[in-house]
Amino acid sequence: MAQNPPTGQPPGYPPTPPPGQPPAQYPGYQQQPYGQPQPYYAAPTYQAAPSNGLAVTGGVLGIIAVVLAFIPFIDFFAIVLGVLAVIFGIVGLNKANRMGGVGRGMALTGLITGIIAVAISVLFLVIVYSSLYGFYHTYTYP
Repeated sequence: MAQNPPTGQPPGYPPTPPPGQPPAQYPGYQQQPYGQPQPYYAAPTYQAAPSNGLAVTGGVLGIIAVVLAFIPFIDFFAIVLGVLAVIFGIVGLNKANRMGGVGRGMALTGLITGIIAVAISVLFLVIVYSSLYGFYHTYTYP
């Protein structure tokens, strides 16, 4: 019984060629000649998720307005930002309803925080200026 000498190759691969011979081709592999274009495989493309910038703007303005509402003498800006947050929140909510709910939470955040900021600012302004008015009339007109 004659046995083949071990070649050092796993079974199924072509044997190592003798020196001076070109290497044997692997099964199913076609080598491209030098200078020929290689096959092009496009990278997968992904579509960006839709966003609602108006809702995000309303939410951010509303949060900033609530923070500014508690700072004396700056709460005038909170009224302006609160009104803008309410406007952007309403427009962003309408856009979110058209887009299938994208950005609805941020639109509601802008709407609610804008209303809260305006209410707190107006309340603080009324309290502060009515107390200043009362102190002024108490000490100037005895």
